[in-house]
Amino acid sequence: MSNVADGAHDAGVARALGVDAQPWHSLDAAAAGVLAWLPVGTLTARAAMGGALVLAGAGAVVFVLARALLGACAEAPRLGAMVAVIATWCALLGGAWQMEGAAVGGSALSAGLAVAAMAALAAGEVNRKIRRSEGGSGGEEPSRSSDLPVQNSLRLAVLVLALAFSQDPLAGLCAYAACGAFAVGDPEMRTGMLEEWRRDWRALAALKLAGLAPLGLALARTRAAGVPVMDALMAPYAGERGTSAAGAPGHFVQGEIGAVLLGAAVVGTVLALLVPRARATAAALVVMTAAGLACGWLGAPLGPTRFGAPVLAAVACACVLAGVAMQALVRAIAGARVPLARASAAMVLVLELAAPVDIADEAYSRGSVRPHGAPPWLDSPAATWDDTALGVLPPRAVVLVTDRTVWRRAAAAEATGSLRGDVTLVPTFAHGAAASRVLARDAALIPLWRDLELAGTPSEGALSSLAAARPVAMAFAPAWGPVLAKHLVPAGLFDRFEPEPRGTSDRRKGLDWFLPKRERLARAVARAHDKRFADPEIADATAVLLRQRLLDLAASGDRDLVGRAVDDLHAFAPDDPTAAEVVQKMVLGKPRP
Repeated sequence: MSNVADGAHDAGVARALGVDAQPWHSLDAAAAGVLAWLPVGTLTARAAMGGALVLAGAGAVVFVLARALLGACAEAPRLGAMVAVIATWCALLGGAWQMEGAAVGGSALSAGLAVAAMAALAAGEVNRKIRRSEGGSGGEEPSRSSDLPVQNSLRLAVLVLALAFSQDPLAGLCAYAACGAFAVGDPEMRTGMLEEWRRDWRALAALKLAGLAPLGLALARTRAAGVPVMDALMAPYAGERGTSAAGAPGHFVQGEIGAVLLGAAVVGTVLALLVPRARATAAALVVMTAAGLACGWLGAPLGPTRFGAPVLAAVACACVLAGVAMQALVRAIAGARVPLARASAAMVLVLELAAPVDIADEAYSRGSVRPHGAPPWLDSPAATWDDTALGVLPPRAVVLVTDRTVWRRAAAAEATGSLRGDVTLVPTFAHGAAASRVLARDAALIPLWRDLELAGTPSEGALSSLAAARPVAMAFAPAWGPVLAKHLVPAGLFDRFEPEPRGTSDRRKGLDWFLPKRERLARAVARAHDKRFADPEIADATAVLLRQRLLDLAASGDRDLVGRAVDDLHAFAPDDPTAAEVVQKMVLGKPRP
């Protein structure tokens, strides 16, 4: 959606398209690849269509959960189904779910899995009670087959809980807490779970391992890519933030749920807890709502551009609880001893139907206007970055990417069709199969591949031979030494590697040519009347490249150009410690204390 920060999806796009190894949210690649075979649009467009299917599946799960709760509260099949649809629409048509469903690698899949575990238990328990009540109405003893719903629902819940945890740890833990509350609230269900676990623990353990398999495979792939496993597990476990912040959920509840829907959820909670058959499901929904909102303090983004999976699950559960109040209101009016009571109840149901329509209209308005006032595709931060960093590259250029932040930004540009097909991106930090997929495309890359595998750094001879065959653009890494630094000349955000060393005058001309492009990019990234950046991911990727350029100029001994490189870096990282360190050592001639 156009109001979402463009760079906020860089990590999600790279993860969903399988170009970056990340342990969490590993199922995003499967969701993005569902419709990847369609010859329609760019890679991200097809991945977003897969996200639409995920959103539809999440809607079905929320409907099942709402239908189970409403059916347990009152015997009104047709009314319960209609109110369940309204409650589902209130959740899924809201801005939070719509934005994450449209985002490549968004959190809608994680939230849907968290809610699916509760829906499995609730639906199985309702079916079990219905079968037992039907069996007991004729004086017959309930048969053994009446335990099949709790058995099947438990197996499904075990599998889905493991999948939810392997996809998003916060959403998975919230789902475990909610299912625990479900078992505590229903002694019969708890007894059936314990009996089933003792009787069939091997099958349940196998389902648990099957659910954790995506996480294990993602960890193996991350380790094979050379990324430290602990570092990968810690970031970003709560999902990408974009311009969103975490913290107290008060503003989120006020803006995304609203006072009316929140009040209906509170009333619905009280009414559901008073019904013995619905008490367990209501308790699980309350726990999920509270735990999901509390995850804002643990790092889950709370909007306005990105939303964590626990937060989405909390919104869905709150809307399901609000459906209890909606159903109770319609039934109370229909049962009143006044003229036209049933007609009045029908009108109230129509008024309740207006709630999701209003929510959908607001979500559409939010998705149609960019928050910083720029047109959707004109001078957006991502488009300007693509033009400044990648649009200036010569034909058949080879780009050596030394940082994962820049790699994700470039991969997102490639997926959106902003990168020309003749440009080759080489992640110098990748090894093994991840590197061979790129470096084996051209025989001219073989010397570079050999150096990266054996020494971890490219040699001057390998880069010079490659630059003689194809243009080479790169960002300087301090570990590569000052010998390579003298070959680099600024060309956009990257530096072009020349086969022979270049002088200060060449680098000065490159900085002069880059200045207007830097100012344009700074205007696109800046937020009006605010010191923060409108797109922090684009600012971070830009700062990484300009920081590496500063280190390049310092290593090559161009003292006169260091000040200009510091100014370029400060436009995107005003308080960068590397710039202060370089200024202390080169300009003032003394190390930083």
